[in-house]
Amino acid sequence: MMEFRPVKVATGSADEEGRLVFHDGKLIAVLVRLDDADHGPAIGQWSLEAGFNGVDSAKPPLFANLTAAERWIERQISSVIAV
Repeated sequence: MMEFRPVKVATGSADEEGRLVFHDGKLIAVLVRLDDADHGPAIGQWSLEAGFNGVDSAKPPLFANLTAAERWIERQISSVIAV
């Protein structure tokens, strides 16, 4: 089971709203909502800041919402962890 816990992330920009993503009680990802004006049309989307145990990706996509992020994370970990 996946759980998203709200957290403030010290990014040095307006992008502070974040989520710690847990799977069966283990931290597997850190997501941050893009709120800085420098992001242009990507404002409001979610970005993978850190991933662990199969969720680490060199070029992860941006996510329109947390549901989209959850689906992507599930696909990433499906070969590593029994989802």
